[in-house]
Amino acid sequence: MRTRSRMRVWRRGRPFAAGLLLCLGGLELVCVSWAGLGFLRFTGTAGAASWTLGAGFVVAGVTTWRNPALRHFSGVLAAVLSLVSLVAANLGGLLLGFLLTAVGSALALAWIPQPAPSTPQEEA
Repeated sequence: MRTRSRMRVWRRGRPFAAGLLLCLGGLELVCVSWAGLGFLRFTGTAGAASWTLGAGFVVAGVTTWRNPALRHFSGVLAAVLSLVSLVAANLGGLLLGFLLTAVGSALALAWIPQPAPSTPQEEA
């Protein structure tokens, strides 16, 4: 039970959902270009862009988890990269990767840390 409560405190102290969506969107971009969906083969510049953008999204997602103070930088970076992925990476991983990363970047930019609860000694 103790580990569960520590995880809950860690998760609530940072933009967890934003980082999760950014990482999932980045992995989706890489998986779509890697698997190819059988009848579609994504090679060349679109495949390279998918791998590069996917790595950028994963780095942005991990950055929001590890250092919440940099959430504005990683959120803006992810928003710009998600728009670039529409053009460069097969419509942003067939639109699913674009949607995941666009929502993740918006959540990273909108997240506000909650202030620590004040104790009665501090108020006096």
